[in-house]
Amino acid sequence: MMNTPPHDHDRPAEPGSLRCPECGEPARPVPPREWPLAGFAAGPGASHLDGTALCPVPGPHGSQPAEPVGAPARLTMWQTVRQSWLTHPDWTTADHLAWLDGEGYDTDLIDGDPAEVISQWLTGHRRTARLIEPSTATEARVYVVAGGDMVAVFNNPDAADIQRTVMEAANLDTIASSMTPGQWDIAREILLAEHPTLVITDARHDVTGQTA
Repeated sequence: MMNTPPHDHDRPAEPGSLRCPECGEPARPVPPREWPLAGFAAGPGASHLDGTALCPVPGPHGSQPAEPVGAPARLTMWQTVRQSWLTHPDWTTADHLAWLDGEGYDTDLIDGDPAEVISQWLTGHRRTARLIEPSTATEARVYVVAGGDMVAVFNNPDAADIQRTVMEAANLDTIASSMTPGQWDIAREILLAEHPTLVITDARHDVTGQTA
């Protein structure tokens, strides 16, 4: 996945490309799928290609995701529809057409009826997602970060690492662990029984957030 050497930070970025200045991996001008400080601080505007926030760097208020380097390339219409579908899986074909128009894309250049072509693209994206579900379902993990009187839960290890960094920057005695979703359900009940004032925030993107 990594095309640029991780320590070659001073090499100029290719024209029309973005990369993380810390790990050197390609980046995109799209907010990360998960942001542990949602509701408390504005989220970053860029992410790695897998949807995780860019690597943490020192900031004025502790660690924060790095800013990408390079110049963003204009996505093709197919790429734009895919990015929008990943961010807004509930969007209809009309929603995607409106988004493309709002971004200045000329949908008349699509080979065929724009609505039919975009509908075919979306069908392909959904079919691909269904094909990878069985392999990823058996590998699901829950990443738990605890500090002070708060516990935060993620299904993304990079988001959990950012939360841990933020807690440590606040001088909290922080611990982190991973487990299966079933193990977390049991652990959550035990934690609440032993520490009824504990605040538990579930930040998994496919689970309704819970605060207890």
